[in-house]
Amino acid sequence: MKIKKRLTISNIFMLIIPVIIIFIIAFIMNIPFSKAYENKFEGYREHDQNAYFIQQSLKPDMRNIENKNDLDKFPEQLQKFLDPKGYHLIITYDGEIVSSNIEDKDKEAISMIGDDVLFKSNSLVLEMNSISLVKNSFVKDNKVVNIIAINPSYKPVRIDIKNEMSTLVISYIIIVIIISLIVVTITNVILSSKIYKKLIRPLELLSYGAEQIKNGNLDFEMNYESDDEFGQVCGDFDEMRLRLKHSVDMQLKYEEDRKQLVVGISHDLRTPLTAIKGYVEGLRDGVANTPEKQKKYLDTIYTKACDMDVLVDSLFLFSKLDTGRFPFKFDVVSIREYIERFYRCAKKEFYGKNVEISFESKCENSTLVKLDYNEINRVLLNILDNSVKYKQKNLVKIKIKLYEDEEFAILEISDNGSGVPDEELSKLFLSFYRGDVSRTKPNEGSGLGLAIAKHIIEAHDGEIEAFNNDGLTIRITLPKR
Repeated sequence: MKIKKRLTISNIFMLIIPVIIIFIIAFIMNIPFSKAYENKFEGYREHDQNAYFIQQSLKPDMRNIENKNDLDKFPEQLQKFLDPKGYHLIITYDGEIVSSNIEDKDKEAISMIGDDVLFKSNSLVLEMNSISLVKNSFVKDNKVVNIIAINPSYKPVRIDIKNEMSTLVISYIIIVIIISLIVVTITNVILSSKIYKKLIRPLELLSYGAEQIKNGNLDFEMNYESDDEFGQVCGDFDEMRLRLKHSVDMQLKYEEDRKQLVVGISHDLRTPLTAIKGYVEGLRDGVANTPEKQKKYLDTIYTKACDMDVLVDSLFLFSKLDTGRFPFKFDVVSIREYIERFYRCAKKEFYGKNVEISFESKCENSTLVKLDYNEINRVLLNILDNSVKYKQKNLVKIKIKLYEDEEFAILEISDNGSGVPDEELSKLFLSFYRGDVSRTKPNEGSGLGLAIAKHIIEAHDGEIEAFNNDGLTIRITLPKR
């Protein structure tokens, strides 16, 4: 999953999860707060002397009252409720007092209020100074029933409902917020830690890779397999490491090749130079004291100079090819016609040298390749020259075979020699390699022929390789146009 997508999902979760949990917490916390609210105001009601609340308690169940005798049981139950609140009770039925437990203080209070208000008025609630009078009047079978509660020492409980509610709501909100903050913090820590782990590991891996490259170690691996932005970065970093390693290896190989090239040049130039020096000294010291000897010495000096000239030309060509500054002249040609023409020229070139050349083609005339006539000729002639130069039999048999597949034209040149040891096949295309460790036969060639051939074929976007097949076979692969 991409980091951007992961961060988006994480941020959504950081918003949604706390909101859901806050709603759940608010719902759960609402239950104990509601209960606490009910319990608190239930306690207020139990100790409250509020007259209107008392009036509600003075309403008997009229279904249980058929005559005044039924009112005898009601005062006993009602007085248990009124006594803690300081109220005393008077019950009249059709103007007759059927129950009363008033005291002298109550009578004084009644006298202050007046009998008219007490017995003749309808239901009422009266609070005057420290006196509280509550009266319920109702008619039963055309008889007026009055239930009167009086408290001469009334001290109402004053409850600031607004303040109580504000305190309760604020407490509720504070607790919900505190719990919500804790939940949000825990949620964010958990989600952030997961994101942090996803971010810190590739960063540490990149830091490790940079440290390894700084220390010159290019053999480590970037083992990061997640399919995110860092996966692409780590992949690019590892590709950079591989390219850098390849570049370093190529540089080391280049330096090694240069060293081998210097050694080869030194060796191959020393031999003809030594011979030239010897023959010149022979001429100078009068060793060649006859015209025949002098001519022989001069011919040898000329031959050695020509060998050196060939070597220098080969070195110059190899150098230009190696640095990529050789001016190729490419043409698009029919590969079959080209190889047939080369085959006819080669037969003339090696006529009378105990060389038998055959040609077989399984390639269409319409198969086109891009090549440089002269340079491909140089490659093919060098291969044929090597087959003749290193022959093991009196009669050298060379087979030229041309065929194709969907993308390439393939040319194979085989001889009937003894081949090359398998462990040395990969060295054939190195500069100055002759398969002769002692390198004591410079007259057999410069050792640059196949190295030059490899550069030329690669400049044609092709490949050249060697393998043993009852002799040595050189295979050249060129892309079709």
